[in-house]
Amino acid sequence: MLSTKQPTLALCAIGSELLNGHTQDANVHPLAQLTFSHGITLRTVHMVTDDMQQIAQSLKYLVQTHDAVFTTGGVGPTHDDITYDAVGRAFGRGMKHHEGTLARMRRMMQGTEPDPEGSEAQRACARMALFPEDAQVCFPCDDLWVPVVSLDKVHVFPGVPWLFAKLVRAYVPHVWPGAEWRAQGLRRVLVATEMRESMLAPVLERLQRKYADSLSLGSYPQWPKDKRSHVVVSAEGTDEHMLAACKAELVQLLNGKEITNGE
Repeated sequence: MLSTKQPTLALCAIGSELLNGHTQDANVHPLAQLTFSHGITLRTVHMVTDDMQQIAQSLKYLVQTHDAVFTTGGVGPTHDDITYDAVGRAFGRGMKHHEGTLARMRRMMQGTEPDPEGSEAQRACARMALFPEDAQVCFPCDDLWVPVVSLDKVHVFPGVPWLFAKLVRAYVPHVWPGAEWRAQGLRRVLVATEMRESMLAPVLERLQRKYADSLSLGSYPQWPKDKRSHVVVSAEGTDEHMLAACKAELVQLLNGKEITNGE
């Protein structure tokens, strides 16, 4: 069980298609929104091609520097789906078919039935249940046969965006269980100002020093169509009283106004 006190998370997004321009990643943003709302710091994102050694090296590095590592992609039935093998290599494990997953696939899948000893198509299908030895297998969604497979600090997800989003929402409480993770969600306040960034920079620097122990501040220029350009200042933290005090100072010192994410 991992600590529930602002844990750190890394994402390893796996797939050559993400790096050759064929496919645009659609998983980082929803994961960042989810983790932020639960007080989990998504600190690092690695994007790795379908190369066994590169994936294994990335995972070994990330587990040393984060409380947990999520992966996306590379868990299908084709030759370039090598994530499970790479996890096994990273942690020195052999590979073994997971009977519970095979049974669930046979019960819930339509089309080719997985069989490690069957036809080429059946063996390819069964590859989706070939996991590193000693891995933990969790089925967070009752209506899906797809598992989340974990070994050490690594938790393996599919890369299909809707499938990843559904599984990760259901799975986060398995990694950080208990009521605490709900109560420690980060909060964010946004203040818009028409001051130039160069003019507000000294103000932000002073406020960041003042609230260094509890808040993180950032500024983001906006150039919306048919509207005047402006800067949005963000203050993030878990202490609502500090956030309220900082927001009041930002509004006053920047001649700004509080906004919501959609403004």
